[in-house]
Formats: sequence, structure tokens, C-alpha cells
Amino acid sequence: MKQLLMVALLSATLSAESFEAFLQSAVERSPFLKASYLQVEQSTYEGSALTRYENPNLEVEASYFNPDVGDGDIGYRASYAQPIRLWGVGDNKEELADANVALSKANYTQSRAAFERDISLQYIKYVESNKMLVLAFEELSIASNIFKISEARYEAGSVSRGIMLQAKVDLNMVVARVQTLKLTKQRYYYNLLKNAGITEEISLDTEHTFEYKTSVSAENPEILQLENRQKSALANAEVNTNKVEWMRLVGEYEKEPNQDIFRFGASIPLAFFNTKTQERQIATLEAQRSEMLNANAQNQLSIELKRLDFESEALARLQEIDEEILKDEEELLKMYESGYKIANINLLALQDAKSRLVETKECLIKIKIERDRNAIIQNYLQGNYND
Repeated sequence: MKQLLMVALLSATLSAESFEAFLQSAVERSPFLKASYLQVEQSTYEGSALTRYENPNLEVEASYFNPDVGDGDIGYRASYAQPIRLWGVGDNKEELADANVALSKANYTQSRAAFERDISLQYIKYVESNKMLVLAFEELSIASNIFKISEARYEAGSVSRGIMLQAKVDLNMVVARVQTLKLTKQRYYYNLLKNAGITEEISLDTEHTFEYKTSVSAENPEILQLENRQKSALANAEVNTNKVEWMRLVGEYEKEPNQDIFRFGASIPLAFFNTKTQERQIATLEAQRSEMLNANAQNQLSIELKRLDFESEALARLQEIDEEILKDEEELLKMYESGYKIANINLLALQDAKSRLVETKECLIKIKIERDRNAIIQNYLQGNYND
């Protein structure tokens, strides 16, 4: 049974899609990420709208002069007014537009990095359930072998019916455990597909190992987001230092029956009441808030990375210890199985050896999953998912 299981697993692994290909497909097809990227394009158009010039005004007017003596005559007037942005305002708005685009890109970067992190974490849950199921099949093979030995010894009269039934109950409990783990595996599988935005069922490789990748140029996506939010707020505050942004140049020509009139002038708003004090203060406070949040995030990041680094080393040491224990437990189980066949070992000792072996393998699976989780979180915090 164990050999058939291993052959089936090997065949499935050879035809399975790798996690890297699965993740790439999920990133490319995700409606959530596509919607997030549209914000970058939207902010680009908003920047163009922020920095564009206002349209000129053209006025055309006709007049009819009707004097008390003589014939009437027709006159007309044409006026052209062009808003002119004051010196420095355009540069400030260009900086604000660039800062808003950079903020949108940082938001998208954080969304994509969090998406890759979350899909990776959901994937290792599926991997854990799959490995636990494989281990349950292995335990089923051992329990089935123990039951066969017990049944043969009962028929030979060397053990009681109670011992044989005890082995049978243990076997059925493992069968029930296999069915439960099958349900758990499918639950995590469909949850992974749902969150990845993939509608068709695929065979997915479960042997992927996550490793922490050191990068000197990458930056924590959440801190990058806060830094760009602060820059946007500061640029907005700078824009609002301009109490008056526009003046209006006016040129006018008026034709009357007995004279031509040319007029030139300028219209300048007077900042008596609306000095943008409140807008400037709001933007300044937002910049200060982002700066404080950034400092807090930097402190938390430093502590979290230290914790993860310590955890990674502890898990590696624990894995080495459990692997050494597993070697001894495998040897012990083989000895107890042989001893049980010739009545040198009782059933309880054999089942205890089996349980210890299964428990150690479960621990090794959990350690592997925790090491993967550690690497995923470190890669996210260090900005390795920002690309």
C-alpha cells in the first residue's frame, strides 16, 4: 500500500505546476491587483489635470447706436482674457503631481507584495495539510500491518480477541483521520485557488521550499508607503503656501461709430479672507502624522526582524534534533514489529512506538512549515516582494 501511495505521489509531482508558475499566474490574473494598478494610471491623469492651464475667455458684443439726430450705427466689442499662473505655483503643483504618482506606485507595490505574501502563506497551509495526509496514509499502512499481525496471532491463539480488536480500533481511527485530513486538504486547496483568482482546478506541486533572500536595495513596502505619503503631504502643504495662484490678463478692442478704443489690463485676486491657512495646516499635520507612523513602523520592523532571525535559528536546531530522533524511532519500530510477530513485544509497546514515530514526523512537517512561514514574512518585511 505504501509503495502504491509513493508511486501515485511521484506521478502527481511530475505533472504538477510549480509554485513559482502558480504565483506568477495569480499575479498576472488577479482583478484586485489590476484594480490597484489602475490607481497609478488615474493619479497620472490627476497630475496632468492639476498642472494644466485654465482656458481663456473670449467675449464678443455688438451694439446699436441710435442718436437723437441722424441715422443709427452699429458698433462692437471683443475682449480676450487669459489666466496666467503666478511664478512658482506651477513648480509646486508639478512636485505635488509627481509625489501623488509616487504614492500611488507605492500603494500598488504594497498591495502586490501583500498579495504575494498572503498567497504564499495560504499555499503552505495547503502544503501542510497535504503532507499530513501523506503521513496519515503512512500511519494507515503501519496500523494495517499491525492489525494483520494481530489478526494472524489471534487466529493462531497467541493473543486474545481483545488485543486483536484493539488493533482494529486503532486502524479504524487512522482511517477516520485520513478522511478528515482529505477534507482539510481540499478546504485549503479551494481557498488557495479562490484567493489567487484562479477558477480552474490544477495539480500543484507541494515540495516548494521558501528561503529568505537578502537584498540591500529593497525596502519594507509599508514604510515605503508611509514615506511617499509624507512627501505627498509636504508637497500639498507647499502648494497651499501660494495664497494666490492666478492672475488674469485682459485685452479689449471696442469699435464705436466715432472712435476706436483699445484696453489692456490685469485682474489680480486679493487674498484678504481666503489665505489657505487651514489647508496648509491640514497638509502639514498629515506630513507630521506620516513621519511619526514611519518612525513607529521602523522600530517595530527592527524588533520583528530580530525575532524572526532568532526563530529561524531555533527552528533549524530543532529540526536537526527531531531528524536524529526520527532515525532511532524508525529503527525501533522495525524491531518492535519483528518482535510482535514472535510475541516478544506486546501490542501497547508497538503502538506506542508507532505513535511516537508519527508524532515526530508531524513535528518535522510543522517545523518545515514554520521555517517557510518565517522566510515568507522576512521576505515581505525586507521588501523582496516589491518587484
